[in-house]
Amino acid sequence: MSTAIQIRVEEINALEPAKIVESPKVEQKFIQMYNAIHGTDKGVQMYQKEVFNFQKVLQENPALQECSKMSLYGCFLDMAVNGLSLDPTGRPHCYLIPRSTKTGYKDEKGNDIYEKRASVSVTGYGELVMRMRAGQIKYADNPVVVYEGDVFSINLDQGIKKITYSAAIPRKSNKIVGAFIRIVRNDGSEDYQWLLEGDIDRLKGFSERANSYWDKNARKRVIGKANELYSSNGGQIDPGFLENKMIKHAFDAYPKVKIGKFTNMQSLEEPEQEIDYGIEEGEAEVINNGFDEPETVQQPEIVQPAVTVEDEDEGW
Repeated sequence: MSTAIQIRVEEINALEPAKIVESPKVEQKFIQMYNAIHGTDKGVQMYQKEVFNFQKVLQENPALQECSKMSLYGCFLDMAVNGLSLDPTGRPHCYLIPRSTKTGYKDEKGNDIYEKRASVSVTGYGELVMRMRAGQIKYADNPVVVYEGDVFSINLDQGIKKITYSAAIPRKSNKIVGAFIRIVRNDGSEDYQWLLEGDIDRLKGFSERANSYWDKNARKRVIGKANELYSSNGGQIDPGFLENKMIKHAFDAYPKVKIGKFTNMQSLEEPEQEIDYGIEEGEAEVINNGFDEPETVQQPEIVQPAVTVEDEDEGW
């Protein structure tokens, strides 16, 4: 039986952000966690692949390099926990998102102290991978975006959902009227889920409220701007963004899946797993929210990730 790898907070904080993943202890911890969680011996290969992806993401996004080193460490280990990849090609599984987060402490004026922390945000395609691995579904077709002029109808036959669809070729209109997805369960039965125009408008409203802010002068909360991808396609939703939302919406009523504690997934998920991230507190003082960090932090500016990175992170 292998011995659990433990890493001191001071060891992580002494490393440069991009060098965290090169630490021998971090390497051992990643491989150990991956093999144990997924019952495989592929941990070494996955570690080598994700080191490259992790360092590339940090190099391309300077805001991530300013995040707390403990959050970067946790995000990297969540690649092992979730069994996902930061590879940006094709249909990405997940992204690293920088956020300004309360530490739980206040400064001498009584104001909340913030610090930049990274988290893993799972895309719809990453969620599909996790749900298939968990045995919840056999597979799912790629989402279909429905345009005005297509033949599209929804039926319920003795409690079984059915969709009739035929694309208009050539396309009669570029107006998007909805989307749907076909999911095949492990027993071979089918499940269909869909989003219509009203559903898309509702999700856009969620995004506006999620981006609301407190106006000190007006002394009230102001509704923010929705994710730009809700209107980037000639005033309507981006098709790729809609596909991602369609996948996430499809699993709202499905059983929960377990994720790492540095990971966010917008559809329902299990509470954080009891996972040993190998952190030894030592003499360092720790703060709440599951991050082991020194108490002395400065309040950073709010970090807003680029739209192309954040497309799966808003609107729910």
